[in-house]
Amino acid sequence: MINDVVLEGIIVKTWKYADDLLFRLACYRDPDLPQKPLNDIQDAADFVTIRVPKGNLSAPVVVEKNYRVRVHGFLQSRDYEESLADFLKDARGAELTVPETLDPSELRAPRGTTEVVARRIMSQVNGTKC
Repeated sequence: MINDVVLEGIIVKTWKYADDLLFRLACYRDPDLPQKPLNDIQDAADFVTIRVPKGNLSAPVVVEKNYRVRVHGFLQSRDYEESLADFLKDARGAELTVPETLDPSELRAPRGTTEVVARRIMSQVNGTKC
């Protein structure tokens, strides 16, 4: 089976989790693909999370917001649990009052995510490896 991904986009956010480097990539579709509308002037991006295990691809990876990069890698799905406390921290909208009998950090829900694990990252500015 083939599991090989090549994406090009602009980095909009970077963070570390455990020893891994992660970043969010905004990818704009090629003109021959159905566009994701944003407004009359600009098409909307598709966003994907890129994971660099241990922040290293034979050398430390250095990426920053607004870098344009090409990522070669493979798809990976992971299951994890999210606590109600974490959900409420990120939720938008009306404030919710949690009953005193509930501990939001103890109440957990199963979640899943799909990400690209990087095997090679090329800077689009000068064609060098990041």
